[in-house]
Amino acid sequence: MIATDLLAPDTARQHDLAIAAACSRLPPLWPLQNFVAVNPFLGLADLPFTSAAHLMGKVAHSAMLMDSDYYLRQLRQGTIQAEDIRAALSRLDHTPAPVHPVAWLTQQLTTEGRQQRLLTVADWLDRTRGTSWNSFIVDEISKWCASYFDRGQSTWPMPGSDQPLFLTWKRVARVDRNPEVFGLPRFRHHVENLADSADAAIEDALCALNIPPDQVTDFLHRELVSVFGWSAPAAFRNWRDPGHPLLRQLLAIRLAYDTALLALAPTWQCGSLDTPAENAFTDPKYIAQLAAEFAFRSRLARRLQPAAPPPAEPSRKSLQAIFCIDVRSEVYRRALEAQSPAIQTVGFAGFFGLAVEFDGSARCPVLLEPRYRSHSGASGNHKVGAWKGLLSTATGSFSAIETGGLAFSLYLFRQMFARPASPQEPAANGTWDIPLGERLDLVAGALKNMSLRPEELAPLVLICGHGGESENNPYASALDCGACGGHKGDINARLAAALMNDPEVRVGLLGRGIAIPPDTLFIAGLHNTTTDDIALLDAESLSPQQRAMLEGWLSAASAQARVERSLPSQPAAQRLPAGRLHRQLLRRSADWSEVRPEWGLAGNAAFIAAPRSRTRHLNLQGRVFLHDYDAAADPDASVLQLILTAPVIVASWINLQYYGSTVNNHLFGSGNKVLHNVVGGFGVWEGNGGDLRTGLPLQSLHDGARWVHEPLRLQVFVEAPTARIDDVLRLNPSIRTLVENDWLHLLAIEANTIREWSAPSFWRAAA
Repeated sequence: MIATDLLAPDTARQHDLAIAAACSRLPPLWPLQNFVAVNPFLGLADLPFTSAAHLMGKVAHSAMLMDSDYYLRQLRQGTIQAEDIRAALSRLDHTPAPVHPVAWLTQQLTTEGRQQRLLTVADWLDRTRGTSWNSFIVDEISKWCASYFDRGQSTWPMPGSDQPLFLTWKRVARVDRNPEVFGLPRFRHHVENLADSADAAIEDALCALNIPPDQVTDFLHRELVSVFGWSAPAAFRNWRDPGHPLLRQLLAIRLAYDTALLALAPTWQCGSLDTPAENAFTDPKYIAQLAAEFAFRSRLARRLQPAAPPPAEPSRKSLQAIFCIDVRSEVYRRALEAQSPAIQTVGFAGFFGLAVEFDGSARCPVLLEPRYRSHSGASGNHKVGAWKGLLSTATGSFSAIETGGLAFSLYLFRQMFARPASPQEPAANGTWDIPLGERLDLVAGALKNMSLRPEELAPLVLICGHGGESENNPYASALDCGACGGHKGDINARLAAALMNDPEVRVGLLGRGIAIPPDTLFIAGLHNTTTDDIALLDAESLSPQQRAMLEGWLSAASAQARVERSLPSQPAAQRLPAGRLHRQLLRRSADWSEVRPEWGLAGNAAFIAAPRSRTRHLNLQGRVFLHDYDAAADPDASVLQLILTAPVIVASWINLQYYGSTVNNHLFGSGNKVLHNVVGGFGVWEGNGGDLRTGLPLQSLHDGARWVHEPLRLQVFVEAPTARIDDVLRLNPSIRTLVENDWLHLLAIEANTIREWSAPSFWRAAA
């Protein structure tokens, strides 16, 4: 062990900063029970997109762009055309412009560049000796972390799991002969001599490895990325509890294996054997990526230009329906509006402005903290819990299967041929203790942020949350509402409707000059995005006539939406009779063997904040987050600031999760869903070991023959004066950083002209 207390104070301080910087680059991974979409590049947001791509190539040995063949197919198919390439080259100030852009880019894509890479000791041995130390180390760390992180799946906890991770690992690793059997001499002696402090152990490792000072941060980042799947849940702990040392402890463990391997690698060096990278701005794959984004943008922008004046419609609608901005809602909103000109739909974040916690789970975006809490009071199923507990024990699992095997096989057989399931009514709404003044604030704020004028409220207003429905699906929460923290939106919808129907609230709002029409009734609903059914919640207050009218419209809209959203794997879905299509989708939602219950948010590519009149005439193919926004009713830009700093950022997280899982599923996704094993109740392995998998499975992105998701960075269109948008960007670094560093594209619609924000802070005509 090296005496770290003899290090120069400046060196120790630099190392500490490097450790903190490396740890800050890791994105958090939420547990499966509330698996929310996370930007896998979250820790790199302060870097320009191209710089982050270069860095990930260096430290992760992985791409942030699709392979060249993907872009070559887009060129052959005409998805990317000459004008798109010219626009991309113009954005990159690339001169001189080629005379024949398509031929030029095709030629460029056939020449692959190589990039400098940082190597751990395990990397170096694997490259130079043909060993498999990386895989071995991942398996070793994974087996210990799976036990340490366990959330109750195993009834035999890891000894010492109540202690810090590094100390617990030291206790078990110093008696584990597995590394020595694999060929790592005196590993137990090496572990015995490690410092008890994770930070001291990291310092010792850096001294032993003799990393050049300018490479320390990147090298430590490489060490963490080599166990990316376990670094992400450790980063989640740090997200929830800033300053928590868990990620540093994992880093100390990973470094311990590398310092032990030094005995086998006396000539090791952390530099790469590859040639230096090309300039990221001239990477032909990035040019092709940018061109693909311009191609999508230009098609959408042309359609957002003013259309013919809409036909005369009733000044007061018969029904207003408020949906989440989720891209799946765009299809349903359009289908519902097609039923009658007396129907208006509104897009708003699916937690409906209510940051609440229910039964211990936050029902709001992860960027917010719950303000109000309630509990259903429902008791659990003790018989089911006992059965699962028996299956989890080391000895009971075998006898349990022997005893219950026949009954369980009958259950599985029934699931294979499950009858269509009915939409599930959600749990009881619970009791909320919200003071009157705060109830008034919540309702007044919601009406303003939804751009709803009280005097124009319809007699019937449907507040519709959403959630998916599937069986035997570890990623079930990924199909639920991201705005509700990876849960269904029923609780928020019911609470919002109850608050807006509250007589005390309505009287109190009059004192604020807000008069909700006395005949307006708010009703909650839940959109099942797997089957496109809508269940009405707490509908007892509806008159028979209102219920018949509403259910008739919803039934017709559901049938229309199903045809459009039915899966490509459904044979001739468009020609199936409506009833048969519905039954097949219901069966799919209840089939435990179904790996594609629905496509979720695959295809998402744009966010539009504008009056509904801007998009009502358009078929946006379920690819756009739609948020209603009326700049004329927002003179202080408070609603604009809210939209850009909350829903847009959440949509960007979703967009970049789908992007990362598509361009590099090996690192940022979770591989083949068929091979998934749930680990500790919080994550998945692909198979029976290896690194914890993050992101989305391939079956959520690919239909077996083609990519269903097109990886494009989010195009954000905002109908507002550019000066107001500039003010919001200046005051809010969270969104400004994403825009300035090209993690999303920001466009303004002003006076029927679309302009793009461009560095260093000016607006130009959109390409």
